[in-house]
Amino acid sequence: RICKSLSDILFQKTKGNPFFMLEFMQSLKSRDLLQYNSHQKRWVWNEDIIRAEDITDNVLHLLSSKMNGLSGDVQTLLKVMACFGSSTNESVIGYLNESAEYAGVRNGLEGALSDGFIVKDEEGSLQFVHDKVREAAYNLIPDSDKKQFHYHLGKVLYSFCDG
Repeated sequence: RICKSLSDILFQKTKGNPFFMLEFMQSLKSRDLLQYNSHQKRWVWNEDIIRAEDITDNVLHLLSSKMNGLSGDVQTLLKVMACFGSSTNESVIGYLNESAEYAGVRNGLEGALSDGFIVKDEEGSLQFVHDKVREAAYNLIPDSDKKQFHYHLGKVLYSFCDG
């Protein structure tokens, strides 16, 4: 097969994770490392250059760039979920949506699901599709604001328990 060597490299770099595979391939294409040659009627690439790519930094940068372009509601949802770790219950998002500070976070949930950053299971648990996605989402919060963001989030959730 013509593309077996490329698929082997991609599998090795992404460990077969479909999300990273797609992101990595889109990155290669956008940087012209993977091109369609209309004369040959096939895709062409340089295996040595692709093999030398550092996917970890590359994918994290791609995710961060992609997340920075999302709507405010989706970014807020991702930041909130990242504060809770790898998973959050949908009911927490429901509580937050009732507050003035996080109104619209449920709208962000739909966007994050459709963009493939998170998945939802039968019990209503929301999970990031990969630790690197959570890391990129958490990096949306500037380091200088992280403590305050956590504090404010906790304060809003506590108000539902207290009152």
